[in-house]
Amino acid sequence: MYERYMRKQRLPCKTVSLGDGALGHWIGDQKADNVLIWYHGGGFTLPANIGYFKFFAKLIAATASANKSLAVFSLTYTLAPNATYPTQLRQAVSALRYILDDHAHHPPARILLGGDSAGGNLVGGVLSHLAHPHPQIPPIHLSQNLLGAVMIAPWTSMETDYTDQPIDSRGDLITPAVAGPWAAAYLGPAQRDYYTDLSTAPTDWYASFPVDRVLVCGGGSEILLPVIRDFADKLQAGFPRAELCVGEGEGHVAPIYNLYIGDRDETVQGKRVLSWLRESCA
Repeated sequence: MYERYMRKQRLPCKTVSLGDGALGHWIGDQKADNVLIWYHGGGFTLPANIGYFKFFAKLIAATASANKSLAVFSLTYTLAPNATYPTQLRQAVSALRYILDDHAHHPPARILLGGDSAGGNLVGGVLSHLAHPHPQIPPIHLSQNLLGAVMIAPWTSMETDYTDQPIDSRGDLITPAVAGPWAAAYLGPAQRDYYTDLSTAPTDWYASFPVDRVLVCGGGSEILLPVIRDFADKLQAGFPRAELCVGEGEGHVAPIYNLYIGDRDETVQGKRVLSWLRESCA
């Protein structure tokens, strides 16, 4: 899908192997002042669709309009059940390690993390690993905070029983029925922990996240909204530099999925992500 998009735009493909089966794809100028590492969603079982690359192009154009430069480095991780946790988290960490080690002009203060749905889970997992190294993943020691992190509809709980939550699945992209199969495919034989279920972490777990600011987004009509709100409340209690943006009437990962289906109308979440990037980038 990346290659198809780049050919259509008449741009060269720039794909690198990160080891362990992971790939990273560059969109935009690798020498840009800021780089956004993006982890795509899809319940850990689906690949990135064309909507992602259209979304990345919007992010790059929005920062350019503010006389700032941004490149996107999009991770292709191994899909479940072909690999299970913590493989995808290890690969997400490898993407950050690659940017830090192989691109000296991108110090931590010029690097942002981003992800949607399952990718938002990985953003939280990487921040958790930086603050509390995962026992199965080599640590990364940063010299300074990351510039920022954005989480669109983050899937931060592997809980599969929504009977006690006020969730209305009518009209949304996903339904509660997918939670069980997707969570089981991702977890495999592993037990849930704070890296898989960031919503269950104590507030002091977030306090040492080495990042300047965090933006959490959710759709007002998506079934995960109660989970997203609960997570955002806990995050803000331990990490005050976090913000929640809710797009009323919007569904799951609307800024990306709407582009996938050909809807060019800007979403509330999308507008905030664009303005947040313009504010954040150096």
